[in-house]
Amino acid sequence: MSMNTRHVYAAQGLILAAFVGTLEYLARSGTVGRITLVPPSEMGTTLVDLLVSGEITGDIWQTFSVVLGAFSLAVLVGIPVGWALWQSAELKEILDPFIIAYYAIPVFVFYPLLLVVFGFNRLPILLIAFAMGVVAVVINTANGFEAVDQVYLDVGRAVRLSRYQRFRHIALPAALPYVFTGLKLGFIYSLIGVIASEFILAGSGLGYLISNYYTTFNTAEMYAVMLFVTIVSVTTNQTLLRIEGKLYQHRVNA
Repeated sequence: MSMNTRHVYAAQGLILAAFVGTLEYLARSGTVGRITLVPPSEMGTTLVDLLVSGEITGDIWQTFSVVLGAFSLAVLVGIPVGWALWQSAELKEILDPFIIAYYAIPVFVFYPLLLVVFGFNRLPILLIAFAMGVVAVVINTANGFEAVDQVYLDVGRAVRLSRYQRFRHIALPAALPYVFTGLKLGFIYSLIGVIASEFILAGSGLGYLISNYYTTFNTAEMYAVMLFVTIVSVTTNQTLLRIEGKLYQHRVNA
């Protein structure tokens, strides 16, 4: 670890400590009422209690099974479609209006239709989360392949690499940083889609718990669940960053 990296981590740690310390002071001093904010230390102990008691285990499974399903589907669909957009200018021209419309229309406007078609179950939640995650994967994958230097591809043709070999050894490694950006965004958007949908569409799950704890004034439990979601999100993002770094290092050493 370089000295510069240590300084970055130290600065990040100080900012986080200052933020948490400020919240702790505001809550314990009574500057902010308990109904609005509880001390971060209490959020942590409440989360541990909820996990140890198993009270939220079923809801964790409900939420993250759907997140994993939506994210996996977004990856399985998004990467091939992003590659296809790079390969076909005609396909890109056809799909561009739909991609633009995606950003103009909130996905949640379709949830009444999904409820009518699929019923009051978790499939509409999965589809909403998939719709939120897949476009990020598609766009970043397409941008990654489009950023590949044409000179490298021409050299690949000159040395008679097959189309698959040019993809495997030139295009894909060059596009990986963009692809991983799409994966990180796709996971976050899928998680947001599930949590937000559970506020209004579900009778279980972490989103439902947050909403229920809020309406019943269980502030500590509400923040504890929010803390858990934040920890999982940050951990997943850091894991993807580490995988990306290892793949990049492998590519450099190869």
